[in-house]
Amino acid sequence: MELLERLCVALGDELYPALLGVLCTVGERAAPPARRAVASALVEGLRSGRVPSGRRPAWGSSGASSMRSLGPIEYLCAWYAQGGGAQPPSASSFDRAMRSLLSLVGASDEARLMYAQRLMAVADDPLSGTLTRSTRDGLRQLASRWEADAADVQAPVDAFLHALQGGGLQGLATRRFL
Repeated sequence: MELLERLCVALGDELYPALLGVLCTVGERAAPPARRAVASALVEGLRSGRVPSGRRPAWGSSGASSMRSLGPIEYLCAWYAQGGGAQPPSASSFDRAMRSLLSLVGASDEARLMYAQRLMAVADDPLSGTLTRSTRDGLRQLASRWEADAADVQAPVDAFLHALQGGGLQGLATRRFL
């Protein structure tokens, strides 16, 4: 856990997506024991409140005082859904990265269940102002699907994307009402 924390500090907020890339590579290519080791570190982080986090501005805010910390999965979801900062990932990049992160964390059932609960808590906190309503709904859907079935990492990603399409102006544009 200490190594992940040091990486977050060393990279800073602007390069947090690079840490996501490292985690995705571990999720995609590392041997099962390595994935389980990282997932175990995340369990420690979840228990102690020290999940490796990147900071994002509150939705609609531009001030540094409105920054909020998000763990890898919720950060990737917010980055994709809400943009801001670095160029957000494309749909195919988001899909691949999210499946990799879910596989990585899912290498430990305990990590998966604890992280799914964390996602629900983040989604149920509208007061932080970090996430839009559709992003929060997407996180709820992702967490529900992931908690129910560890083996299928595509269903939670699809549930998140479906929730994004169903809400707000983006959903209206997707349904071609505008």
